[in-house]
Amino acid sequence: MFCGLSESKGMDINMFKKLKAKNLITGLVILCMILVTGCGNKSSSQSVSSNKQSQSTKTIVDMDGNSVKVPVKVTKVATSWPGFCNALFTVSGRNNKIVATSPAIKKSYPWAIKLYPQLKNISYPFNGETTNIEQLVKSKPDVAFLRKGDSIQKVKEAGIPVVMIDYKHNSIEDIINSVVITGKVLGENEYKKAEQYKDYFNKNISKVSSITSKIPENERPKVIYLSVQNESISVWGKNMPQNETINMVGAINEAANEIDGYKEVSMEQMLKWNPDEIIVDGNLKKSKVAKNPSWNQLKAVKDNKVFVSPSGIFSWARLGTESALQLLWMAKNIYPQKFQDIDIAKETKYFYKNFFGYELKDDEVKEILNCENPI
Repeated sequence: MFCGLSESKGMDINMFKKLKAKNLITGLVILCMILVTGCGNKSSSQSVSSNKQSQSTKTIVDMDGNSVKVPVKVTKVATSWPGFCNALFTVSGRNNKIVATSPAIKKSYPWAIKLYPQLKNISYPFNGETTNIEQLVKSKPDVAFLRKGDSIQKVKEAGIPVVMIDYKHNSIEDIINSVVITGKVLGENEYKKAEQYKDYFNKNISKVSSITSKIPENERPKVIYLSVQNESISVWGKNMPQNETINMVGAINEAANEIDGYKEVSMEQMLKWNPDEIIVDGNLKKSKVAKNPSWNQLKAVKDNKVFVSPSGIFSWARLGTESALQLLWMAKNIYPQKFQDIDIAKETKYFYKNFFGYELKDDEVKEILNCENPI
């Protein structure tokens, strides 16, 4: 009996040990399951967070080749260069998104103020190469379009995505690319409008080039494309969009062999070139250049072949979207018989309505074509 009791007790102890081991294993399994589930939930949570972040931003490549993350929905933008407003308006139409720029826009861009009067009441944190970061941050832009020399690093450190808009090649292609990149940044509808602009510009290039490419070299007029300010004269030579335009319209840039880029020249140099035709950027009437006796000795002046370039939201002669109109305007003036079908007033109305969302009146068209400020 004692032996039986001892054996029974031993069995109970063994069973207890086995049960204890079994419970321990079961507990470990449950613990592992909890840990795995927890890790899975954490991983899932991180994945959801990552997905949300990727859905709220997109990556674009700017004109300097930088990959930049910008919000998918952009409602407010800043630009250090008021002239770039031209590109922003081209893709946004009446939906102005500019909340910060340079105060120069109020003085030097009267047509921009005419079409978008709200620009008089926005923030002006950009002044030359300096930027008032505190003022910029208060305007809460979703993205800033900047150029070389601006306070790029400080703007980035303020948490504002920076899209560079440097026109490195000084070309028509740069103008078109700046619009396309702007469209990609601002949204789907703006990108569609940017592609529309690209098609419009390329259509104009094809229209003009299909005729002027057949003109023999010895029949092409010699042209100088210049800018006037007070008594000074500056000309555009090679490696500039103005030179491209001269070539496209079937003329010869007399300055291209001697000038690389943009440079001030003397009246003596102008007399030496003595061009057949002159394209002027700026208000010739208000400058002292036209009052210089030597000016009247130029062949182009004697033959009444001096054409003052139109100026709208931005000068048609410079790196703005209205360069697409400038090409047609120059072709019409240099070869009026070959381009009788071009109605530049009609084209101007179309451009402003289709891209800026503004219907120009006849007197407003005349003011733009005559390089005059709006009344």
